[in-house]
Amino acid sequence: MTTLIHSTIPVTDAAARHGLRLVDAGARMWRVVDRAGRIVGHVQSSEDPDTRRFHALRYSARVRRFFELGRFWTLDDAVSCLHYSR
Repeated sequence: MTTLIHSTIPVTDAAARHGLRLVDAGARMWRVVDRAGRIVGHVQSSEDPDTRRFHALRYSARVRRFFELGRFWTLDDAVSCLHYSR
């Protein structure tokens, strides 16, 4: 389940369960941060013509770009992907 706080920063069950929080990082993008303040990755939402999808992204400083880890139907699933792929 996803709850919107201040209509821009969602709180997900997966984030709470894994000790993560989401920080607004731009239009339709959130930074996923752990308890120590380290960035775990990013989640970006996209509005396809028929549905909304969530993309789990991880930044690589070595090549200076984002890598997509997967596309998901729910924000919870995208956050869980980032947690388990660390």
